[in-house]
Amino acid sequence: MIDPFTNFQVLQEGSQPFLAHYGLILVFVGALLEGETVILLAGVLCHRGAVAFEWAVVAATLGAFTGDQLWFHLGRRYGQGALSRFPKLVKQADKVQPWIKQKADWIAAGSRFVYGTRTVAPVLLGLHGYSPIRFALINSLSASIWATAGVGAGYLVGAGAEQLFGQIKHVEQLLLLIVLVMLVRWWYRYRKSTPTASAGK
Repeated sequence: MIDPFTNFQVLQEGSQPFLAHYGLILVFVGALLEGETVILLAGVLCHRGAVAFEWAVVAATLGAFTGDQLWFHLGRRYGQGALSRFPKLVKQADKVQPWIKQKADWIAAGSRFVYGTRTVAPVLLGLHGYSPIRFALINSLSASIWATAGVGAGYLVGAGAEQLFGQIKHVEQLLLLIVLVMLVRWWYRYRKSTPTASAGK
């Protein structure tokens, strides 16, 4: 008779070599898709020794930086069309728009830390002709602080939780599941936005 608990233990043990090869890619993709949950889990895994702390920070920084740069250059190239393609961004843009000209540097530095502005702020900065070099420099610093703080917080959470409750189990599978859900959600949002973009042409 097959024991499902034994099979799950084998799966959990098998996730260690998987993380050794692909863990940093998961962190990169998670940060690219705006996932604080992913970098927090990456910090927990760093505490467990499954992923090196400094490389997790590098992967999260690169993912966050890449995502912001993509949105910025979409706004720079397509202008208002980049917003109209994603109707949800239009609502968020109304909150940020009044501050773009007077507080552009602050928005470039701080939007990553404010819920609801992380995607729309780079689009608006690109749309309004903000310097790409200036944005890249500020964004690289912002992304590195965000990544270090997020992975560091996850590391502390992992250390504190294991002291209280013992070894945290199944974090590897949870990280993979969350990244997969984020990818499916992003794909769904993109597909949903396509007819809107086509209708506006």
